[in-house]
Amino acid sequence: MPEKFSEVTLILFASTLIILLLTGLIVVSLFINQRRKYRFHREKFEMKTNFDRELLRAHLEIQSQAFESISRELHDNVGTLISIAMVHIRSMSVSATETEKVSEVDGLLNEAMDSLRDISRSINPENINRLGWQKSFIAELDRIRKTKLFLVHYSEEGVPLAIEIQKQIIIFRILQETLNNIVKHSCGENIYAHVGFLNNVVSISIRDDGKGFGADVPGEGAGIKNMHSRAAMLPAAFGIESKAGSGTTVRLTYTETNAINVL
Repeated sequence: MPEKFSEVTLILFASTLIILLLTGLIVVSLFINQRRKYRFHREKFEMKTNFDRELLRAHLEIQSQAFESISRELHDNVGTLISIAMVHIRSMSVSATETEKVSEVDGLLNEAMDSLRDISRSINPENINRLGWQKSFIAELDRIRKTKLFLVHYSEEGVPLAIEIQKQIIIFRILQETLNNIVKHSCGENIYAHVGFLNNVVSISIRDDGKGFGADVPGEGAGIKNMHSRAAMLPAAFGIESKAGSGTTVRLTYTETNAINVL
């Protein structure tokens, strides 16, 4: 009887040990499988993110080349035509009664030439390379100020950071698109722009006092989608706050991991 009891105990112990071992193997197998799934999904997400970034980078490269080409065409062809028209106007022999009209036409041509020059500079990537995103942004605000459609208020604080030029172009294009949207759609009177530098963080806000838009108004046009995509490429935090009748505020916050202060 004790021998049978001992055999039964041994069998139960061995069976329990085998069950525990099998259970452990199943748990380990599930854990490894779960890790593989997680790694697969992570790699898939990273591949998609990298693909989207490369696609956007290629899009920006093509866009930059197009802007550069348009800028040169404006400067070389349209600018030349306006200059020739100005020369002809000034060389015309007119009566005293027509002098005032000719002077007005000459003034309009001068304004057209100045506007053309400003637009050509604002879209030319080489100009952004030379000035940097911040000075290019201020120049864009000055261009809007000259139209007298808006009162422009600009402020900044902190020490500017050195940012690689490709990222500077992306930042400027986001801000440029924001200003274009304000000019086209806001119906406001004031633009408030603020740039802040704190440690290695750049915070930019642009606010208008226009009509804004409510939740029922679609705010995901191509321009806004492009801004979100560009911000993701930096990467940077990007947000738009708006309320019908209370204007719109756009915020961009970028953190430079290899920040160097520009003194």
